[in-house]
Amino acid sequence: MTGTKQLNKKLMTRGTLGGTLDALSIYWNGVTVRQWDAWIESISISPIEQTWSYGQAFGGTTAYTPVHGVIYKKKSPVAIVQVVEWRVGNLVRIAKIVRGPLFFDGISDQDKQRVFTLIRRRYSFRKLDFLLWTPEFFVEGVHHEFFRNLGLRKVVTGYSSILIDLQQDEADLLSEMNVKWRNQLRKAEKSGIRIRVGHGGAALDWLLARHENHRKRKRLRIPASQFVSAISISMRNKQGTLALVAYDGSEPIAGVLVFRHGTTSTYYVAWNGPSGRKIFANNLLIWHAIKELRSRGVRWLDLGGVDGLSMPGVARFKIGVGGKLYTLAGTYL
Repeated sequence: MTGTKQLNKKLMTRGTLGGTLDALSIYWNGVTVRQWDAWIESISISPIEQTWSYGQAFGGTTAYTPVHGVIYKKKSPVAIVQVVEWRVGNLVRIAKIVRGPLFFDGISDQDKQRVFTLIRRRYSFRKLDFLLWTPEFFVEGVHHEFFRNLGLRKVVTGYSSILIDLQQDEADLLSEMNVKWRNQLRKAEKSGIRIRVGHGGAALDWLLARHENHRKRKRLRIPASQFVSAISISMRNKQGTLALVAYDGSEPIAGVLVFRHGTTSTYYVAWNGPSGRKIFANNLLIWHAIKELRSRGVRWLDLGGVDGLSMPGVARFKIGVGGKLYTLAGTYL
């Protein structure tokens, strides 16, 4: 926590006090983007949904407004949470917390429970507040009883994804891959296609145009290109957007988009044309993304969701990359 304490001394602006519980206090909307990004950098594994850029994109493309809370123990921050809120007719408030709060190292389990309680106190059914909360709880350590005590009930089953540890060497990463997936990668490497990495601009525009056409044509429930673009635009560090495009000669045939946030990254968008599918271009794109991220000191790659019911082919493809499959506890109301 030493680095976090030093940052807090330099940049502390606490905002509006939202409540206290024992030695903890929560403050709302007193944090800057610079503070938030630095705190995300200090957290070992950070989901993209709790990044400042995600909140700004959500606020810019929907009726919701991002709200930022910081929980302190005396003078040191112990947790952060990003909420998006929608006021409906100045009467009803709908709030969403996706994969928050995030905790700094060293916080006790008892203080974690106090953090959840402090956040919950902001919202009351009596005031017509409706909170949809997807905590960063994994299903194997589920805390249903604790959330019931907060007056919340599970309404949606847990989100699943795959997390790859990029701190392994390349040989170990390759060994984790499914044999078929790894053989497809070898074929793609021999095909002669070239991979270019960009941080926005023409490469991102090309990829998002094809992503949006595919989304609408297939009626897929995946992020719209307008929202994805807004995340990229909202990033302070433009190197956080990695758009990788595969070329067969001068023709772009496939592409993937990865967002970097702190020491974590998220595989967010992919598109593969007919010629790209024949030579397994997406296998090579992901492998290049992994090597690029490792060279930049990124420790984790989240493959951005696995849905075996609605997108079984995509799920099989992602599982073939390797890594650890995880499932969150669910969404509570």
